[in-house]
Amino acid sequence: MGGRMAEQEGIRSTDNKRKYLIQPYHTNGLNWRLTPEEPRQNNIVVVSGFNPSWWTNEYGIMFGREFHLDPQVHRATLVRMKSLLQSRFGDLPGFDSGPDYENVHLMERRYGDALVTVLFGCEVSFDDASGHPFAAELNLDDDAVLRLVVPDVANHPIIQRLFSDGPESGKAIVGELGFEGVINIAYKLRGMRLFEDMIDRPKLARHLFEVVWQTLDDLVHLIRHKQDPESHRPTWFVNCTCMANMISGRMYREQLLEFDHRFRAGFDLFGVHTCNWTVDPYLDGLSELPDLAYLDMGADSNLGRVHRLFPNLDLSVFFHPERLRSLHERNVHKEITELGKRIGRGYILLSDLEVGTTDGQIRAAYEAAAKL
Repeated sequence: MGGRMAEQEGIRSTDNKRKYLIQPYHTNGLNWRLTPEEPRQNNIVVVSGFNPSWWTNEYGIMFGREFHLDPQVHRATLVRMKSLLQSRFGDLPGFDSGPDYENVHLMERRYGDALVTVLFGCEVSFDDASGHPFAAELNLDDDAVLRLVVPDVANHPIIQRLFSDGPESGKAIVGELGFEGVINIAYKLRGMRLFEDMIDRPKLARHLFEVVWQTLDDLVHLIRHKQDPESHRPTWFVNCTCMANMISGRMYREQLLEFDHRFRAGFDLFGVHTCNWTVDPYLDGLSELPDLAYLDMGADSNLGRVHRLFPNLDLSVFFHPERLRSLHERNVHKEITELGKRIGRGYILLSDLEVGTTDGQIRAAYEAAAKL
């Protein structure tokens, strides 16, 4: 760890002429990317993403086994998706159709959110009805949890395959993998008993969290080094704590906040994805993390308090997809405007847009944001 931290201090010193941000974006699920700060960026940036069912309904695009395991199918699909989005919505102010997927080694959400659980032996289905890879819970018993160790990430055949298969070898590695986060992965390994453990067997839960944290830390640093072997940019990571809404703010602070502190210490830029929930119960704990670089939350969160606790942070706030689909275009414009004023400067996330969402509703959201 000491050598890694020294190396990161070098990144900070060599990169201080250019400030970077963790920015949300969508392809087929919420992702993040490291981007140089753009001072002239619009106050409110809309980020849209569509559920697999939308892509299937609109264009017949599928996201099964071939999309995740065949690098040529993976590339061709993403290139086509980018072209379709650009043609359909590219005239909208601030619309982003995704990164350049040509002539690079692509790893955009391969294995979906199941990637890390697969390293622990979970079986993954690539043909789930949702269109996302699905890993069933292992439901490890007490003894299996205590025997759990950190896998050899660098030499794991699945990780090696991500780097070696197909004609992409030797090219720049582009795309964000579905790393998930400590509590999400722990749940996949232990199942619902995890929440009982946190109350009745906290030492058992802690061992599981320790193993998951170390696995994530090893894996993300490995990927970042592969993506940027010369360390030209800061290292970064967003910990996905979607399932934190299953526990109290006190339990998060007492049993999980420590691991976010470790991530924050180990990466130059660190953020937390709390999903489309109200973030309020967790703010006291999150506010202890120094210089948080990314935080998202549901629109019902107390954004005024978030601003007071994180005065330098550009907030990312979800606009619920079902709410968007239910509104007339003029009401979309009204509600996006109201939410944008509460955010001030940051991102409105139109995630998981479903079949039945009209182009007019999407256009109204972008047009409203551009006026803020």
